[in-house]
Amino acid sequence: MVMKILWPFSLSLALGLQAQEVPFEVNPNRPTFATPASTTQPGVAELEWGLQRSTFRDDSTSFATPTLLKLGLIKDLEVRLAAPVYLRLAPTDAPAVSGMGDFNLGVQWCYLHDGLFGMDQAIQVAHTFPTASASQGLGNGAPIDTLTLIFSKDVGPYHVDVNLLESWIGLTPDAGGGRATQTAGTVCITRSLSDQWSITGELYGLQATSLNDRILSNLWCVAYKASKRLVVDGGVDIGLTHGAPRYTVFAGLTVGLARFH
Repeated sequence: MVMKILWPFSLSLALGLQAQEVPFEVNPNRPTFATPASTTQPGVAELEWGLQRSTFRDDSTSFATPTLLKLGLIKDLEVRLAAPVYLRLAPTDAPAVSGMGDFNLGVQWCYLHDGLFGMDQAIQVAHTFPTASASQGLGNGAPIDTLTLIFSKDVGPYHVDVNLLESWIGLTPDAGGGRATQTAGTVCITRSLSDQWSITGELYGLQATSLNDRILSNLWCVAYKASKRLVVDGGVDIGLTHGAPRYTVFAGLTVGLARFH
């Protein structure tokens, strides 16, 4: 219940901040699975929001509005609040259900710039609270903890992100209790086409667990930088294994809301 109150309150607080005409530039994480090592500028509230629709192998569908609020606390350190604010699942053999997804709270620290092979390196820790209805399939029903190691590098017009993730997924009593461990990884390459346009390709995979089959998928998107404070994007994610959705189409934006200090 606390998380259900905290997330809307935090988002409303950020949206209510008075934007100041002080130069800052957004640091988009969306729409890919990967996260760059760089963090939100200190004192800046940054919002990522999108629309995505997935079609699964059994022809069931889902629709979601993934939302991420990032707060740059100090240089190289940010707090991350995330949730599918609206999630609708439409199975083929049951009525559709909708609601808010699980709330996720994370912290990311970019602890090294221009390290080995000139890469920026960061670490992210996140905790997913089981705030959504597990009985309706909207949430996991138990906590999830994730540790992510992030490596990023710019090479001419290319930007490369490599993420290695380890998750400890809580299992409900119906699933046997305890925790399942899941390893995941992603390689993401973005090519700048001009000062405004860029194209991104990504390959990512998640290990099979007692809750899911192995997932391997590739994602392609185009982004347009309307200004330093606004980037819009759109694309498609095509599953390569049976455990992944057949395809997902998405569009969204990254916007700098304001400075809060």
